[in-house]
Amino acid sequence: MNPDLIMHHGTVVTMDRNFRLAEAVAVKDGKIMATGTNDEILHYSTPQTKVIDLEGRTVTPGFIDAHQHMINFGFNLANVNCRKNSIEEVVSAIKERAKASSPDEWIIGWGYDEAGFKEMRNLHKSDFEGIPNPIYIMRYCHHAAAVNDRALELAGITNDTTVNNGMIEKDDSGEVTGVLVEQGKTLVENVMPPYTRDQMKHAVKLANDQYVKEGITSVHEAGLGFFSDAFKEFDVLAEMKEEGTLNVRMYVMVMQDVFEEFLESYSSYEWDHRLKMGSMKFFGDGTLSGKTAAVSQDFKHSPGEKGMLLYTFDELFERAKIAHSQNKQIAVHAIGDRTIQQVLDVYEKLYEDDPKPNLRHRIEHSTVTDKAILARMKKLGAIPVPQPSLVYFAGDVYMENLNEPAVDNVFANKNFIHAGLKPAGSSDCPIIPSSPLLGMAVAMDRTTVKHHVFIPDQRISLREALSMYTVNAAYASFEEDLKGSLEKGKLADMVVLPEGFLGFSADEIKKTEVEMTIIGGEIVYSK
Repeated sequence: MNPDLIMHHGTVVTMDRNFRLAEAVAVKDGKIMATGTNDEILHYSTPQTKVIDLEGRTVTPGFIDAHQHMINFGFNLANVNCRKNSIEEVVSAIKERAKASSPDEWIIGWGYDEAGFKEMRNLHKSDFEGIPNPIYIMRYCHHAAAVNDRALELAGITNDTTVNNGMIEKDDSGEVTGVLVEQGKTLVENVMPPYTRDQMKHAVKLANDQYVKEGITSVHEAGLGFFSDAFKEFDVLAEMKEEGTLNVRMYVMVMQDVFEEFLESYSSYEWDHRLKMGSMKFFGDGTLSGKTAAVSQDFKHSPGEKGMLLYTFDELFERAKIAHSQNKQIAVHAIGDRTIQQVLDVYEKLYEDDPKPNLRHRIEHSTVTDKAILARMKKLGAIPVPQPSLVYFAGDVYMENLNEPAVDNVFANKNFIHAGLKPAGSSDCPIIPSSPLLGMAVAMDRTTVKHHVFIPDQRISLREALSMYTVNAAYASFEEDLKGSLEKGKLADMVVLPEGFLGFSADEIKKTEVEMTIIGGEIVYSK
């Protein structure tokens, strides 16, 4: 066979079971044809073969982000960046956008974190006085938002409005502040105008281009319908796939409230390795930073506060049974250990009542665990999907909010591996930046943004970190025969990194830039 592409004189990290290293790789028809020595691979070359001299650089399998929100991220790139160091800077950015907008146009921002504001307080609706537009700013965690008076008015929120499974924050006098949590923010989201098809395509393209720049060749979309309309989102993705404007391969989860309707509507759709049907997605609790994740012991300095379960056992079981009965994977956002135990109880009963081959039901985030939880996960074949980079961005907050032993078992990647689990690396982008290289580096050094080392005994090696974003993530989507390693017959999804990458320290990896990204044998990004 005549290869379409050969890359030679490098270090090819195959990520096979033996962690075999090669010097060169050949690609034919979008798949790996062979890996081997320079002489072995160059022997296949023909005048029609594209030949790339790696000059010592490193090639790894394409990175897979097992939990992110691509459409949401794309809109964040198009909206106002409020990941600022002060309220003053946030307000200034919103004012700049408002100047270029009509008074009735919604100004949408994202990424604020009140813990980092120099004013040492949260946003307040009064900060935006004088701006006529309705304003909606999503907190970086996506579980809270800040809005102004105009947005509150359009949503019909008054000082007397109440909400289940959420909060409308009020000050000591009972006045609404503009900060909305969980279902509280949904009241405003329900009156915001829907995005157009062209806006959605533009957003996806922005996210796609950023992902390939970071070496991401596949993503698991963590819930169609989470950001907007699941059916519109999917139609846009399917259209872009056919147009060739969507490079990144996608494994799509669908929010549980529309899952059955979605399966029926797209029963005749021809799913493939570019766009594949995935899990039924649930939210089981909130966050640790907002103290809404369901934990088994009180949050630090908050007597009686243990967060919130968003479902009873029976509610979660009955909904999850719909997917399980159809041999579909289930994925539940579960951060607190109390939530994870509930999810495992549900998975256990599903298998008892309706035995199946391992459906690889997932626990998204799997943040607070212990050895007993991990033993149950192993027994049930459950897959933890952590976000290593969150240790960097939120580790200091976790230390402030959690008591021992919970704080010593946050994103316990080493424990996952020792328990025989296959933790799948992810970012939860746009909650935090999407870079898999950053995720690997933080998994290795466990250093926080304030330079603390958070649970050093949970550090893992670069080889283990690479596995999280390649072979493990492929396993989480039943695609280990297609992706995750550079072996004959698998998809030719690859990342080119600098020479000597396998010997890099965590600090060096944080500074590393992807030099080339290849999907299906095609170069989709070159530095």
